[in-house]
Amino acid sequence: MASPVQRRFYDFDVFRVDVSRRLLMRQCEPVPLTPKAFDILLVLVRNRGRVVEKDELMKLVWPDTVVEENNLTRNISTLRKALEEGPNQHRFIVTIPGRGYQFAGDMPQEMAATAVVYERHARTQVLIEEQSEPEVLIEPIQPTKPGIVERKSWRRIAFRVTVAVAACTLSASAAWLYISRSREAALPLPKIVPLTSLPDRAECANISPDGNLLAFGRRSDSPQLSGIYIQQIGSDHLLQVTRSLFDLCPAWSPDGRYLAFSRYGEQEQSIYLISALGGPERKLHSGAPSYPPMDWSPDGKLIAFSTAPPGHSHSVISLLTLETLEIRKLGEPIVGVQDWGPVFSPDGKQLAFVRANMYHTRGEIFLMPANGGEARRLTFDNSWISAPPAWSLDGKSIVFSSTRSGLPTLWRIPVSGGSPVEEMQAGVKAFGPRVARSGHRLIFEQRMANSSLWSLDLSKIGKNHGRRQVTASKGRNGAAELSPDGRRIVFVSDRSGSDEIYVCNSDGSNLLRLTNLGGANAPGVPRWSPDGQKIAFDSVLRGHTAVSVIPAEGGPAGPLTDQASDNLSPSWSHDGKWIYFTSNRSGNWEIWKIPNQGGKALQLTRTGGFSGFESSDGNSIYYAKTASEPDIWRLTLQDGQESAVSPPLHLNQWTGWALVDKGIFFVREGPDAHPVLRFLDFATNLVKDITPLDKQPWPLWVSVSANGKFA
Repeated sequence: MASPVQRRFYDFDVFRVDVSRRLLMRQCEPVPLTPKAFDILLVLVRNRGRVVEKDELMKLVWPDTVVEENNLTRNISTLRKALEEGPNQHRFIVTIPGRGYQFAGDMPQEMAATAVVYERHARTQVLIEEQSEPEVLIEPIQPTKPGIVERKSWRRIAFRVTVAVAACTLSASAAWLYISRSREAALPLPKIVPLTSLPDRAECANISPDGNLLAFGRRSDSPQLSGIYIQQIGSDHLLQVTRSLFDLCPAWSPDGRYLAFSRYGEQEQSIYLISALGGPERKLHSGAPSYPPMDWSPDGKLIAFSTAPPGHSHSVISLLTLETLEIRKLGEPIVGVQDWGPVFSPDGKQLAFVRANMYHTRGEIFLMPANGGEARRLTFDNSWISAPPAWSLDGKSIVFSSTRSGLPTLWRIPVSGGSPVEEMQAGVKAFGPRVARSGHRLIFEQRMANSSLWSLDLSKIGKNHGRRQVTASKGRNGAAELSPDGRRIVFVSDRSGSDEIYVCNSDGSNLLRLTNLGGANAPGVPRWSPDGQKIAFDSVLRGHTAVSVIPAEGGPAGPLTDQASDNLSPSWSHDGKWIYFTSNRSGNWEIWKIPNQGGKALQLTRTGGFSGFESSDGNSIYYAKTASEPDIWRLTLQDGQESAVSPPLHLNQWTGWALVDKGIFFVREGPDAHPVLRFLDFATNLVKDITPLDKQPWPLWVSVSANGKFA
């Protein structure tokens, strides 16, 4: 039979690394390079987004030989000359003192060119030829004979107001690949074309059982354009089925006649049923907010989805029986654990799902019997999994999106266990794989998110010069906070290929990268110390989220928390002696504090708390009660008394508020209007509108300057 021989290469800047021919090319011309220098380059490029330790690099390049470090240094020097790097301008290969090296150029794109050879043994294959277009859809040309084919955050976008407003333009495209079978025939030659190209957000795409229709949720700045849409593959015509900003994650019935979808309300999440042609809606279930993705069983009798007990920060997989509308939980909740994104196996006997930490910064793929029972862990990556997994047609493998090597890409792992294999054809920033039950197409989303930091001077609201752009680069720039003196900004950006912490001046100049964490250890929101000398942040450390402190001028980060629990969302006391943080070490998410040099942590809240901030007088902390129900509460530090802030702010997200001396700035979003920046005045207990925002930011982060003049 025929099987593809693919020539793989990476493109970055003016260079190309041809893996199969072991060549470095510069604008189509070969660049002389020794074999070991090429091996080093290939290791660094393939491990982009993380530091490769010197010992690890030498073992990979010289696996059967003991060599001295100067051999590595000499080859690095040769490689830098080949890449035209100056003595003090290391654009591509960065030395990490005392550790090793990291590829730091623009994210290399791995491409593939395909030839066909003939073999006698049978195997399953997928053939994809990836083009340079950023949004792709893979549609093969039908072969004359059937071919055998082998399958190869709501992240954080922050803004401050002079706060940084991250205006995000996000589009999603779906890609599909053809899967067919034969004993001996040539593989189909795929072509790549766009499927969706909306000016706003198209997400949670799902393919119909016959592989001919696409359903997805659209989030538009025009409320009347938001909702669930259906598009016939190969056509530009869109059918709007629902008209709500909060309708998400459509799931097809096995016969393709109906859609189930999630709708978010003020304090609840509901599952609705609607004809694929539109029409009346039928509510099937309402409950506390949880993750929206769901899946229909192959026999059409059940819907699997995620449920959360009211007031709790954990969720479990549950089954909805369509005939009786009864709900059955498949197991008991685990505190601080989110089980979500269930997907039925083709035979309906198993469920694959994501088990994530509450902060949704890392997760794993698990399997469990569809009628309940012990869950089995399939992956061991401690990385971000952004979307539900997908089953292969034969039920023998799982495809999922993960940041295990840097940016989100698609991976495949056998159901029996083993090491995941990257689906390199999909490229980077690939999310949400879905397979048509007929087996002919797999779709995935490729999200192009560009977010910039903008300053908003509230004293100039309504004037043309009230807003100005601070940073602009490809990718995400967010989670921003002004320094106490208002002269600098700390923020998170993926401009290097993975989320890292950066510092710049308030006008965007003097950019400095502080961290080299790599994709699997992505940082949370950074916070300035009161003196502006240090920054606290959270990131994954040895499998758990830990709080660390790093000098604002650069240097090594020192962890403050290091134990078998998750510790995140730090903030400083006004005297700089303590760091507040959120932890699940007690079995529930609570607010704790720890000395700024480390030491014994003290628990503050007892009935739930998330992301706390100290009042300017140091007498109280304000915090969200839970991440899923983010109403703001106040705790008096002297006596530990808790009380809800009145009037309630009805926040959509726990990140959507900021504390100042005289009140709370927050953003309230609604389905029928643009989001508005508002202010709760502590003196009057009244809420007033400050200014409308141009976009629907999601996720949303609010930061306020220390003097309160910029909100």
